[in-house]
Amino acid sequence: MQGSRSRPKNDLNARASYLCFRAKMKHGQEAEPENDALPDLRHKLTHGKHTHSINVQAIVDHQGLITNILAKYPGSVHDSFIFRHCTINEHFQDGRYGNGLLVVDQGYGIQPWIMTPIANPSTAAERAYNDAHRRTRTIVERTFGILKSRFQCLNITGGSLLYSPEMVCKIILTCAILHNICIKSNIPLLEPEPHMPEEEDAGLRHEGELQNTAAGIRRRQHIVNNFFYI
Repeated sequence: MQGSRSRPKNDLNARASYLCFRAKMKHGQEAEPENDALPDLRHKLTHGKHTHSINVQAIVDHQGLITNILAKYPGSVHDSFIFRHCTINEHFQDGRYGNGLLVVDQGYGIQPWIMTPIANPSTAAERAYNDAHRRTRTIVERTFGILKSRFQCLNITGGSLLYSPEMVCKIILTCAILHNICIKSNIPLLEPEPHMPEEEDAGLRHEGELQNTAAGIRRRQHIVNNFFYI
């Protein structure tokens, strides 16, 4: 592992095949849903701020390409619930992605394929891991900032999408596809890239976290010991 320890410690890109993030995209603040979309969760479309939104889960690679996106749940549905019931999670459990990792915030429990920050780092290596984790997640926040900047209909400053939940979900997916085309084609933003402030610790603001597992903790410690040991 001598060569592994000599790798740059400024991010987790060399070790993480996937990046995962979530965000709530506001839609139809004044438009009530009029159909039977998501019948079991329809009553949750209005979240705590009395606006309607869609909670979007997306996976982003190190280049800012959206490799997977799930847009169908109301904004009040917890992130971990969405992940527990998504196909990607099933594929990781089945071993389909090998040693791939999802780099996520503390709103998710740690699993062998889900790497969260260390809550109370006590060593230099653990602090270096947390710093790399934070830098890696910055790619995710930057990607969402670019997505919303390029497609103002997804940005709260661009107003609300006065459509049915199904149509809003289709719009979000379409914007994600167009975002990837723009990235691959090196199409620049019309406006300067937005500054994305760092989010507060998700572990302090989320409830209903996925359960931590011993196997996940062991793998994270293995990464700390072999890539961040000082």
